[in-house]
Amino acid sequence: MKKEKIIDFGILVLRWYLIFYMIKYGWSKVTLSQFGVYDASILDQPIKDIGSFYVTWHLFGRSTFFNISTGVLEIIGGILLIFNRTVLIGTLLVLSILAQILIIDIAFTTGVHGFALPIRIGGMILADLLILFYYKDKVIIALQSLTNEVSTKFKYKWWVFLILPVIGFLMDFVFGILTYPIKTFLNWIVN
Repeated sequence: MKKEKIIDFGILVLRWYLIFYMIKYGWSKVTLSQFGVYDASILDQPIKDIGSFYVTWHLFGRSTFFNISTGVLEIIGGILLIFNRTVLIGTLLVLSILAQILIIDIAFTTGVHGFALPIRIGGMILADLLILFYYKDKVIIALQSLTNEVSTKFKYKWWVFLILPVIGFLMDFVFGILTYPIKTFLNWIVN
């Protein structure tokens, strides 16, 4: 076998490594089986006495929306890695998901599980980065395409850019007023 074919096969193996874990973890979230704490001896303690891992996993388990939305994103990332046409989109999506998981694992799981989970996720991030490096020529073209000649349609005076932060801040109030009927309706449905 030629060196290039071995490297190409290695990248294919890394893709399927990520596909397996992204779909596996995504499915466990969609089926609401990954998070949650069910040990009464932990749940009956005052919250200040419970470790960060158990508080975090309990809170993640309490939100069906969090579980399903993050699970669906992980499954989509895994599926995008399957196809050659979408591998770069999948790799970028999976990288962002794994980066967030790594932060959560470092912040909340090391007290109970040590560094096992952060090391596994770090390995998955490394696999993802190796895939991106393998396709670096296409990644560079994509980044150049996304960033070249991006500007506003019209030219503005310099002072407009001074007031834009204030306008941006005030937009929060505008969107708050515009979305008030939606919030009221959703609260009515929930309650």
